Amino acid sequence: MKDHFLLRLEQLFKPVDGWGEFRKGARHAAVTFVLYRQAGRWMVPFVRRRADLRDHPGQVALPGGGVETGESAWEAAEREVAEEIGVPAGRLVPLGAGDTIYAAVTNFSVVPFIAHLPDPVESFVHDVGELEGVLAIPLETLLDDSAWLESEEPWRFRYLAHEGSTVWGLTERIVFGLAPRLRQALAEDQSSDLPAAPG
Repeated sequence: MKDHFLLRLEQLFKPVDGWGEFRKGARHAAVTFVLYRQAGRWMVPFVRRRADLRDHPGQVALPGGGVETGESAWEAAEREVAEEIGVPAGRLVPLGAGDTIYAAVTNFSVVPFIAHLPDPVESFVHDVGELEGVLAIPLETLLDDSAWLESEEPWRFRYLAHEGSTVWGLTERIVFGLAPRLRQALAEDQSSDLPAAPG
C-alpha cells in the first residue's frame, strides 16, 4: 500500500505525461527529485558534478540531463538516474512533475520530476565520468528555510551547505519551486498520524 505522503504528492503535482512543454528555442532537460526512506527519514540523493564539465561544473545537482530525440521527458529523467546514480530503469515510481525552469546561462529548459525509490535502497553507484559522488540530504533539511543561507554582496543567492558541499543556483531554484507542495503533503501526512481529538 502506498504511503499517504506519496499519494498526496501524486495529487499535488502535475501528471508525469501531462507536465506541459519546454521553452521554445531552449535545450530540453529533465531532472528527478528522488525520495527514499533511510532510518525512518525521507532522503533525497543529489550528485556532485566534476569540476571539468562544460555545463554546471563542480555543482551539486539533482540527477538529470538532456532529453534525447525520440524519448519523453520522463524517459530521459529515468535514464539519467540510471546512468548517474545506478538506479535501474523501472525501479523508480513516478509521482508527478513540477513547473519547468529556464536556465538562461546554459539555455536549458528543465522539467523536474518527483519519484519514489521503494525499499530496499542499495548503495548508489555514481558515474565517475561525470560525477565526483552522491550526496544524500534529508527532506526535512531541504524544506527548512532556516537551513538555507544568503550569500554576501555583491551577488545575493540562496544556498544550502551540507557535508562539505553547497546546493545553489539552478538546483536551489528547482528545490525552491517544489518545496511548497512537498511541505503541504508532509504537513497533511503528519496531521493524519495524530490521534483523533477526544469528544
